[in-house]
Amino acid sequence: MTTRTSNGTSTATSAFRWTENYSVNIKVLDAQHQGLFATINELKDALSSGHGSKVTEPVLKKLVEYATTHFAAEEALMSAHKFPGLDAHRMEHQKFGEKVAAFLADYKAGKSGVPVSLMLFLQNWLKGHIQTTDKAYSDFLNLRGVR
Repeated sequence: MTTRTSNGTSTATSAFRWTENYSVNIKVLDAQHQGLFATINELKDALSSGHGSKVTEPVLKKLVEYATTHFAAEEALMSAHKFPGLDAHRMEHQKFGEKVAAFLADYKAGKSGVPVSLMLFLQNWLKGHIQTTDKAYSDFLNLRGVR
């Protein structure tokens, strides 16, 4: 999406804005989620300006890093506090990692449409995983003093 400023120039606007609706009330995890928002917006902005393929590989690499560090942090907290949904949550994380790996393989193989498909996947992941799956552990961990 592009907006016009008062002097008539155009600026790209971010597709996803961090709001408290996404917060899990755990500072380190919220900060990591905000990093995911920034990565998704990087891809969205590049797609909006016709340069999606130029940022696809760096975005995919950031997603691999995100999956490694963020998922480990979430799972460690859930494990330490014996969150009953850990196994199901871990499986969602594994599926995310597999999907990102598949996007990376497709990109390296030169398949067309990877940036747009990746964007659609990330939009759904962001809404479904953070607002539903992550919210399931939020209250559980917050009640145990994890902030």
